[in-house]
Amino acid sequence: MKKVVVILGIILLAYAFKEMSPFEKKLLSNLTAQIRELQQEKLYLHTDKSVYNVGEKVWFRAYLVHAAGLQPIVYSRFVYVDLVDRRDSIVQRIKVVSRDSSFYGQVNIPKDLQQGDYCLRGYTYYMQNQGEDFLFKKKIRVINPKDSKVWTDVTYTKNRENNYTATIRLLDSEGEPYDRVLLTYIAGIKKDQYSKKNARTDKEGKFEVKIDTTMKTIEVEFPEGRPFPFKRYIHIPAHLRDFDVQFFPEGGSLLSNNWQKVAFKAIGADGRAVHASGEVYQDSVVIATIETVHDGMGCFKLPVNPGKKFYAVMRTEEGVEKRFDLPKVSDDGWGISLIGQDSMLHYRVIKAVNAKLPKELYVLVHCRGMLLGSNRVNGLMKGSIDMSVIPEGISHIVLMDGDANVYSQRLFFRKLKQRPELKITTNKPTYVSRELVEMEIDFDEPFKGYLDGSFSISVTDNDKVVQDSLEDNILSNLLMTSDIKGYIDHPAYYFNDTTPEVAAHLDLVMMTHGWTRFDISKIAKGEFSEMKFPLEIGQIVSGRVNNFWGKKSKGANIVLISNYGLCRMVETDETGNFVVDGIAFHDSTSFLVQALSAKGRRGVTVRVDEDEFLPAVYDLPYNMQEKKKEEEFYKQHGLNYYYENGEKIYVLDEVQVVRRKIKKSYSFYDNLANHQLDSAKIAENGMFDITQIIQLLPGVTFEKDDEGEDCFKQFGRKLYVLVNDFEEPMDQIRLIPVGALRNISLLDRMQGQIFFGERGANGVLIISAEPGWTPKPLGRPNVLPFKLLGYQVPDEFYVPKYDVDSVRKDNRYDERSTIYWKPVVTIDKGNPAKLSFYTADTYGKYTVTVEGITTNGIICRKRIPLILK
Repeated sequence: MKKVVVILGIILLAYAFKEMSPFEKKLLSNLTAQIRELQQEKLYLHTDKSVYNVGEKVWFRAYLVHAAGLQPIVYSRFVYVDLVDRRDSIVQRIKVVSRDSSFYGQVNIPKDLQQGDYCLRGYTYYMQNQGEDFLFKKKIRVINPKDSKVWTDVTYTKNRENNYTATIRLLDSEGEPYDRVLLTYIAGIKKDQYSKKNARTDKEGKFEVKIDTTMKTIEVEFPEGRPFPFKRYIHIPAHLRDFDVQFFPEGGSLLSNNWQKVAFKAIGADGRAVHASGEVYQDSVVIATIETVHDGMGCFKLPVNPGKKFYAVMRTEEGVEKRFDLPKVSDDGWGISLIGQDSMLHYRVIKAVNAKLPKELYVLVHCRGMLLGSNRVNGLMKGSIDMSVIPEGISHIVLMDGDANVYSQRLFFRKLKQRPELKITTNKPTYVSRELVEMEIDFDEPFKGYLDGSFSISVTDNDKVVQDSLEDNILSNLLMTSDIKGYIDHPAYYFNDTTPEVAAHLDLVMMTHGWTRFDISKIAKGEFSEMKFPLEIGQIVSGRVNNFWGKKSKGANIVLISNYGLCRMVETDETGNFVVDGIAFHDSTSFLVQALSAKGRRGVTVRVDEDEFLPAVYDLPYNMQEKKKEEEFYKQHGLNYYYENGEKIYVLDEVQVVRRKIKKSYSFYDNLANHQLDSAKIAENGMFDITQIIQLLPGVTFEKDDEGEDCFKQFGRKLYVLVNDFEEPMDQIRLIPVGALRNISLLDRMQGQIFFGERGANGVLIISAEPGWTPKPLGRPNVLPFKLLGYQVPDEFYVPKYDVDSVRKDNRYDERSTIYWKPVVTIDKGNPAKLSFYTADTYGKYTVTVEGITTNGIICRKRIPLILK
């Protein structure tokens, strides 16, 4: 918090000797309040690598910074990390707590996870107020060697508009087709029992599926596990050849009687950049020939003549041609344009032919909500911005009147020409296997001894981990991609060099993307966003108590106990709500809460609040080009073995048993269900409670209904629930111990309506428990066992110590892809960080990656090679 005070002090000092208008005073006050009171957070995840095998751990360090000054200031004390699949489902969710102002932990990748690309999503509870676009996202790849038993080769043929045929070919690991094999498939989301269809491959292993552009997945399965158990989700790429071109006049509008710069961006149906070229027309006359120059972006000058209309005819490399209208010309607007020159940025206020000067008009410059300058505009004018006083990253120049109406705006970027560099030195230029590496990390001259900070380091094998120099990293993310909406291709490209060409391409990004972290006009008017998700500075248990008549129970006595010895007592307030704070619990904690009325009676009902999270969304681009790259990658790396704690585990062919597996049925409806969790699957997830286990079913969530009652939903529709074929209230269902569960089935909407009428019209959840289990008497709704998501206790990354004889003489081949990971590496002023670790047995090139932030908010990143030969 002290660092924020320093930031605000600098801003206020800059205006201390300037005579300000009432509007400027109000604007400065509101922006200061935005920084001081409505804390803005950014988060970046440094992972040890981007490619994993099933059964491995994703080791990560989360960097949480203040969004304005980028200092590593900790407001939220917890960070959430989700592993999300392409079906928008949460595979894993963990919560980590701040440890010495650092967040780190690991995400365990399930051993049965399907091979493919996944999204790693990181955020604080409070960051959800900004929306899905401002949560950290990173693509990781997961290799499952067992999936190499069946390769799926898919091609798409267009039949008519938005309608395609997917030709799917199934091949074994030797490239031979699965000839005449019976299978079932579901195209898109399963809507009813008729969604599942039968098919058989031909002699080439092919079968066809009709799809449309609304579908995201095709689920393919061998029925009854014959010839062997197989289930695969095939993700449908955005394969439309359609495209769109958007035009962005500098400042936001085309102003008549001016010669204006216009940027444009061409994107495909999948949201990825496409190359396009064409002509710009004034009425029917060509006045410019244009072409994208970098990642679908380009720019041209346009003579904006009064009374004229402009349009462009654009073509892609595939030959698709479309017409696009440019924005309508304004005859009474005002605008702003920028011209960069050395260390100064020059701006010019321009106007349309009939524009009238407002009573008050200002040019404002801010960087991430920090007001850097303001000038009163008295007409056409020019000005300059000293870039040396502008913080690194995106800044915003705005033309605004005294009523906080925005007339024109433009983003620009300041990149340091010389930034502090990390220096990584090792005790030897090359190494052999199982040799000790001694490493020192410090700042290079002239910053050595003057800076300090916290960093993380990973050392990975280049043959097993693809190194992409253009992917998002801590520099590109915290300085650029975290502040603007829309996908940016190859973000690290803009930080790998300082050439004029790269600077011009970076400015195209600024012109084609808008600043969207907050609305400067609303803040100038004093309109602040409501914060639905509170700042999480500690763990709490909250809830409410109702009396026998369903009304709020004031002064009820609450007792909260946990399986780790916690015992707390509180009372409900005037509204029947209670809060137990000042507690700490990790992810294996179970709770029991008991409520008694103010008179000590049991005739009350207690409920506990659940955490709310934004829905999981996998929105990373996936088109035909990405599909091809993904398939090539997995064919290259899809081996018939995987590693577990450094040991090679071979995947052997499964033995075929002639006798058919008997499918157990505990309920009459089990044989009709299309989705089941059997006893083995339930036992495998025995660490969860019943509500978490049920959510393993596709699309099923545990949330509140319209009346605020707990319920299970599938795709937003409330399910009808039976236990041992009888209705039970949710309070009793939550009391069923996991050990008593035998099977959980899910009937679809059509089946539910056939058997249960309108009650089952949204689907039916069939829970089968042991025959000896009986519901607890309904006389104890005042007692409730529950689990909340607690923080993770991080594991320690294993590094073999080959100086020990028993380890050095181990004859197992050490082929770890990550040979070293340390989430917290501290560099003090004049005291460099010193590390040591041992190499693996695989010779070749390794990459050392160090990322982190200094205490004063300077972002650092360094990569060096490590050679074994």
